Order: sequence, then C-alpha cells, then structure tokens
Amino acid sequence: MTVDTRPRVPVQDPELLRGGDPITPMRADDHSDADPAVETPVEARQGFLGRPVLMVLIGGLVLVTIAWFAVEKLVY
Repeated sequence: MTVDTRPRVPVQDPELLRGGDPITPMRADDHSDADPAVETPVEARQGFLGRPVLMVLIGGLVLVTIAWFAVEKLVY
C-alpha cells in the first residue's frame, strides 16, 4: 500500500501569499503619573492579590477537609 504525501493544494509563490501589515508585539502599557490617576483598560482589569485571596483559598481548603471527614464518617 502506498501513501500519497504530495500536497493536495497547488503550490504557490510565497511572495504572493504574503499580505497585510506586520503585527506589532504586545507590550504592557506605560503607567500614568497624572493626578487624578488615569488608568489604562489593562491596568483597570488587574485584581489584587495578597491576604484576601489567601483567606479565601484557606477557607475553601478547610471546608473541603470538613466535607472529606463527614463523608468518611457517613460512608465507612
């Protein structure tokens, strides 16, 4: 049995396939020193990390542990 590995589409000149403008690389926005502060949309979407996030994660872990022990006691 032979496998045909030739391309099914006719080969074209690569220069003809090129088109459009090149995409500029994405970079973080420059921060503003204006008063009152003017935030860019990227800066405004960023949330805070730290103690509140850690407390939510620890609280979820405690609730999962309590549920685990409850299931262990009820099933076995």
